[in-house]
Amino acid sequence: MSGVNGETMSTISAPFLNHQWLEDFSTGDHFEYGCWEMKIEDMLAFARLYDPEPFHLDEVKARALGWDGVIASGPQISAIWRRMSKDAFPNAQIIVSPGWDSIRWFKPVYAGDVLRSETEITEARQLKSRDHEGMIKLDNRILRGEELVSQLSSTWFMRCRPA
Repeated sequence: MSGVNGETMSTISAPFLNHQWLEDFSTGDHFEYGCWEMKIEDMLAFARLYDPEPFHLDEVKARALGWDGVIASGPQISAIWRRMSKDAFPNAQIIVSPGWDSIRWFKPVYAGDVLRSETEITEARQLKSRDHEGMIKLDNRILRGEELVSQLSSTWFMRCRPA
């Protein structure tokens, strides 16, 4: 896998059981994980509750609007990334996430599509304001095969390894 300026990045396979504490993450770490098949019944249930647009709920209306069928809600794609990341890092000592940034949905996602994620750690540091906590920033790409469908940045506040 090539990084910025053609550098080689190492990739570790999920689940990442040894990535528990802040010190287990380094800027530049690259992770690939997830295998989430989109199911029409889940897409419709999410849309009914949270994003009731016709292109998320009705095949005929979605096609009339130019889609190839019902498309998944963007917020659902982001939530699926969060689930895949939790499954990939089951032992991570995350305290809280103060938020996500730069959320983009580039391509429609359909029932039957299989999503996966690539994540790069863009920052990892101890907090000056809290002795035993740190922060990591993640750049997350959600893909269907090799095609980028969504991207978001996230931040995790994490515990440091106990002394």
